[in-house]
Amino acid sequence: MEPRILIRKDPVRWGILSTANIGVRAVAPAIRASSNGKLIAVGSRDKNHATEAYSFAPNVRIYDSYDAIIEDPEIEAVYIPLPNSLHAEWSIRALQAGKHVLCEKPMAITREEGEEMVQVARDSGVLLMEAFMYRFHPQIVWALEQIRAGVIGPVRLVRSSFSFDIRTRSENIRLQPDLAGGSLMDVGCYPINLFRAIYERSPRSVAARVHVTGPVSVDLATNAVLDYGDGCFGILDSSFGLPSRQGAEIIGEAGMITLPVPFTPGNYDMTAFITKDGQMQEQSFSGVDQYQLEVEHFAQCIRSHQDPQLSLSETLENLATIEAIYEAAGLDWPII
Repeated sequence: MEPRILIRKDPVRWGILSTANIGVRAVAPAIRASSNGKLIAVGSRDKNHATEAYSFAPNVRIYDSYDAIIEDPEIEAVYIPLPNSLHAEWSIRALQAGKHVLCEKPMAITREEGEEMVQVARDSGVLLMEAFMYRFHPQIVWALEQIRAGVIGPVRLVRSSFSFDIRTRSENIRLQPDLAGGSLMDVGCYPINLFRAIYERSPRSVAARVHVTGPVSVDLATNAVLDYGDGCFGILDSSFGLPSRQGAEIIGEAGMITLPVPFTPGNYDMTAFITKDGQMQEQSFSGVDQYQLEVEHFAQCIRSHQDPQLSLSETLENLATIEAIYEAAGLDWPII
């Protein structure tokens, strides 16, 4: 008889590394609003700034270092929204300390880094998940369900775009090569993740071009065609020099699903479209906080001793795809 696993009901106790905007504005409020989590502490190298940034959470402890979060025995899970170049280092430190880690995307700079993180998580007996919050939004869940059910027939083409303009913000971490910036790493990884979720495999080959200009040695724009075999393709474009825009078209042999705002819909009502037999139908979704759904899922996995929905094998395959795109475009990677 297998031993019975007792499932705790108390909230998972969270810590956050840094005062990154996404943590302050999105994930911290999501944890505080979650049904199964509690934000305990924030670690920052600037305690005064952190105290001001987290003034909306007066009961949260503010530490003056990242190490203090990792060393706090009360904290069970750590959210890491640091610059890309620091993801592996601090995730590994937290994992080795026995903390579960939710790490911002992309989880690492290279597949090799990612593999090291995965091995440390397994050796430490804790959970590690890449923070692609959009995968928990009902519109994405619905779209993948339609695809699995064959509603639009076998998918042969997925087109997806994500861009915004930061050309005048040279200090932005997304433009810093030593922090592993670049449009593909920041917004282009979303289409890559979506392609993998739809086709459930890695591309066989990649053709790509990147645009790099001036003193910035990261890609300001990336365009790529990914061949998934059997006549299945993914086409992506990412940019830091175009207006704010995003979208996805999922085209099957019998129909098409259109997601006008697939990645960052905010807490607004959303409408997706399915076109089949010459007719277009709308599918409406009430506004939700996809960050809250993400942290609740991760906390549930911690308490139930289950693997997260976003598998680490999927994450590693996507990291390899990012590298393949840069290689195909002739951009040395990693830059740092």
